[in-house]
Amino acid sequence: MPIDQNTLIHGHVAPGFEAVREEFARNFAERDEQGAAVAVTLDGELVVDLWGGAADPTRGTPWGGDTRQLIFSGSKGILATALLLLVDRGVVDLDLPIAHYWPEFAAQGKDQVTLREVVTFTARMPAVAAQLAQDDLADPEAMAKLLADQPQESDPRAEGILYGPYATGWIVAEVIRRVDGRRLDRFFAEEIAGPLGLDISFGIPPELEHTVARTEYGTGFRDQFSGYFTSEDPLTQKIWQNPIPFPEDEEIWNRPDRRLGLIPAANVIGSARAFATLYGILAADAARPYDEAPVLLSRRLLDEARAPRVSKVDQLIGVPMVYGGGGYRLRTNPRPGVDGDSFGHDGAGGSANQAWPRARAGVSYVMNRLIALGPDDKRASSIVKAVAESMAGLGIGSGA
Repeated sequence: MPIDQNTLIHGHVAPGFEAVREEFARNFAERDEQGAAVAVTLDGELVVDLWGGAADPTRGTPWGGDTRQLIFSGSKGILATALLLLVDRGVVDLDLPIAHYWPEFAAQGKDQVTLREVVTFTARMPAVAAQLAQDDLADPEAMAKLLADQPQESDPRAEGILYGPYATGWIVAEVIRRVDGRRLDRFFAEEIAGPLGLDISFGIPPELEHTVARTEYGTGFRDQFSGYFTSEDPLTQKIWQNPIPFPEDEEIWNRPDRRLGLIPAANVIGSARAFATLYGILAADAARPYDEAPVLLSRRLLDEARAPRVSKVDQLIGVPMVYGGGGYRLRTNPRPGVDGDSFGHDGAGGSANQAWPRARAGVSYVMNRLIALGPDDKRASSIVKAVAESMAGLGIGSGA
């Protein structure tokens, strides 16, 4: 039967993208959506700009066009972009040992570990070994020192990809601080977000905290992690219980200190419009002629950054992962469609932020109710499919 959710949905879609609005409305009607936004840019034009629901139901705050949302591990795609800017400028080489930029990192036999290994989760450095508390996460310099002082993981399950929620961010942020002199949050603000006019930030300035949606756990969200959060396996405890990324108290991710701090791999905050704009710029840069000046990153570097570098099943969590050479997460199975060569990074609970070079498009879906990934959550996948089908219907990207 027809779904009438027009009272919930705000914004606009360009002709040909009506199916995206229908799927977005269906998320609220059928898929337990609370507050969300979706944005799509095409050659720099905003062809989808939709939002709806509640940004903070405890205060009765509706989601607005400029509402910002925390994207958890979607932060890793933004982190990779910041690092790659320095690579493009010749300041950083992903294949040089990290100790070249950060001598203390050579301790405990890590003198040959490279940044490329870190951003592709093949460095055997998935987590801080020292016992941590929740409040420790927002001290990136202290976390970096702990990682520098410890050896690589010796567990054989670290062979290939061994994913962790936080450590990559602390290592990359410290390298950026060492070579540039600015902390990651300031570097990103001054070199990327500011010049491009993007409301994206690592953490959020106090004066903008009111623009951030309140994150909550959906029914069953924590259940998907129950085995990891209660396991007695030492490696699992080190990565997924030190501390638990999603503790029982969901307010941890709404606390001012968690929002205002710098947790490089996990607390990027921004609007769907801004994420779509950024990834649209990256998509266009990845598709432009080699001799044409980029807006942000060179075609040469993006070819390398989004070329599959490692494709493995994480032996600890049993999830197949594919990472490009620059730290972007890629599709597990590339396909011929307009979104088949997308790159970016997904986030816990359901967000999706992607660059589609074949269409020179950026796609962002963000939401504040976290739901278990997989068959329990079809919100992002339905949106992505509708965008791809809409573009195919318009003949966009078909000649790529």
